[in-house]
This record gives sequence, structure tokens and C-alpha cells, in this order.
Amino acid sequence: MPRMTDRLKEPFSESNANKKTAFIKKRFALLSFFDRCFYSLAFGLLLISPVNAAHAYSVEPEANVVHSSDVNIYAAHLTEEFETYCETDTTIRCELNVLSQPSLLAALQQIDAERNVIKALESSEYELLIGSATIKNTENSVQKLVLEVTAQWHGIAIDDIQLTAVLDTNMARVADSISEASNKLLNEWVESALSKQLFSAEFLYQFLGASDYKNELKVPQQIGDFALSRQHLFNDPLKGMLSRYIHKDFELAVFDVYVYPLKSDDSVVTQSRDELLREQQDIRTISKALGKEALSMSEIYELDNLAGLKDVRVFGFEATLQTNSEPLFATQYAYVKNDKVVKFSINVPARITKSLIADAINAIVVPPESSMMKQVRQTKHHQGNANLVSTAP
Repeated sequence: MPRMTDRLKEPFSESNANKKTAFIKKRFALLSFFDRCFYSLAFGLLLISPVNAAHAYSVEPEANVVHSSDVNIYAAHLTEEFETYCETDTTIRCELNVLSQPSLLAALQQIDAERNVIKALESSEYELLIGSATIKNTENSVQKLVLEVTAQWHGIAIDDIQLTAVLDTNMARVADSISEASNKLLNEWVESALSKQLFSAEFLYQFLGASDYKNELKVPQQIGDFALSRQHLFNDPLKGMLSRYIHKDFELAVFDVYVYPLKSDDSVVTQSRDELLREQQDIRTISKALGKEALSMSEIYELDNLAGLKDVRVFGFEATLQTNSEPLFATQYAYVKNDKVVKFSINVPARITKSLIADAINAIVVPPESSMMKQVRQTKHHQGNANLVSTAP
């Protein structure tokens, strides 16, 4: 089963990160770009992504039946260590892979009544691999069921455990005793997973050694007339944290602050502009999908002469969408601090918010470089050097 050191460079490559963050960026571009009078049109676009739609609207499922293809739970091979143990220990006999995927899912459905685990496994981020075997001694006096349970996030093992239960030999059917034991062990695993919040962003960040945004990111309670409303830690260390501010008098006016790690070794100017170019492309795509051709958008520009700012280069752009009622606005700014991108996404004109930017930047303290990103960057650096050597004449 893959481990972090084997797979870290794959999910954290820039191309994979861009693909996996696309639907999140579109959702918050919508929230920042369209007001509620326009949500009836935007709703159709949100439904493209089941994850986004479920997050924005509470919809009761048609039935509680979960199909096996919808949940990332798999009957997996046992570890080489266990198989070797079975082959070399002459006092036991093992039967491998005794539980199928449908039986594992059925057991999990029965145990996880609140669907806390199943909901996580319905996403594309997590999967649960379960290897199974029965062990008998040569006299058949003791029989055990062994489960090897591995939880993975994008192919990286974040939790490994081996569980064992003695089979009830008084049952008439061996299959029934295996089913009873597997339910007991899976219940034990579910309780453990929930107690350690295995599928939470906090657990993932700590396990991978990502930045501690909740404790080390400092943002102001107020940005002008915008008050901090909530913060959201994305379930991907490359997406970081969102802090959302709402205007005290106009609840539709939103000022979003995103903080996340740099993903390349390009210059500060290049990376700031690249982030904004991606935002511009998202806005163009959204406006076309909604059938609106009245989009006007500025080129990316650098903000000069911001009072009170030193050694920070800030870039931005403005966009306006003409509608049958009032125009809709999107103002975006980005800058780099330490190894983090800080991005402002605001749905009011730049002339209103430009005076707030310097104070906001001075009030924001980003976390230091994480051990995870340090490892990722070192790996990419070594790979780059290896490629240079391999292509040298």
C-alpha cells in the first residue's frame, strides 16, 4: 500500500493541484461575483459539481441506499508481511481475501448510521482499503478473522491498522461467524476514526505536516466596514484557508481572503500574475456559461503608491458584468508573503475597496513554510536537477 514518501510528489504536482482546485475556485468565484438576484441563474452552474451543490443547499437524498460504485471502499490485498507470515508459520493455515467489497460496504452501512464515514468515502479524495483473512491453528481449536484497514487521501496512506477478532465456532455457518466478527472489527475502526477525526482537514494537515492555518494565520476582525464572518480550512493543503468578510450594512457585499502555499519556484511577480490569470479565465468561463456577453475586464495591473506598504508587490484586476438590473462586480488582488499567496476576491468596485488593501495586508500574518511544502519543493528541485543532468550532452 502506497505511503506518503512514495506518493507525495504526485498529488502535490502543480498540474494535479490546478485540476483538483478548479471546482472550489468556480464556487467561490460565483459567491464573490454574483449577488442573490442572480443566483437563480448561477444555481444551474453550481449543480454541475455535486460536491458544491451539496455544500450550498441541503437536499434530502431520495433513498438511504448507497450503491457500491458511489463509495470508495475496496477489498484489498493483504500486506506482504502478513502473507509471508501465513506462508512461513507451519502452525497455522490462512485463507486470504475472505470478505468482498459488497459485504464490506453492507457492514459499513449498518454500522455508520450517521453516515459520517460514508460521506467522506463518497468524495473523490478518500478511499478505504480493507484486506481480510481467517487464521486457523492446525487443530482448528482457534479461528480468527484479521482485517488490515488503510485509509488513504489521494493515494497517500493516512491511517493503517490491523484488527483481530476470534471467530465464534458455535455458529452453524462459518460465513455467519465471519460476518459477525467483521461487523465487530469495523465498528471498532469507525469509532476510532471518528474519535481522531480522521476525515477532517485538521487531521490531514497535521498528518502531512502542512501549515497550521487555524493557529498561525492571523487575519483582522474588520477590513474597513467588512466584518469577519467565517473561516474555512479546505480539505487539501494546497488550497489553504478562506476567511470571509461581510459588509456590515450590505450582506451581499463579500470580501474573501484566500491564503495558500506557492506551488512553483517562479518569481513573485510571475506567480501573483498567474494566480490572477486563472481567476480571469474562470470568470470568462462562468459568464459564457450563463449566456452573458456584457463582460468587461481590465488587464492585470500593479498597484502603485499604496500608503504604508513596503516590500510588497500587489497585482489586481477589475471585472464588470452588465445585467438587466444592476451591474455585477469582481475585484481581485494577489500578492506573495513568505511562501504563501494571499488573494483578495471582492464583489464590489475597486474604487470602494482600494483604500482598504494596504491596511488588510499589514494586518495579515501568514504561517511559516511548512515541513510538507519544504519536502515538496526539495523533491521538485532534485527532480529538476536530475532532468538537467539527463538532458546534458
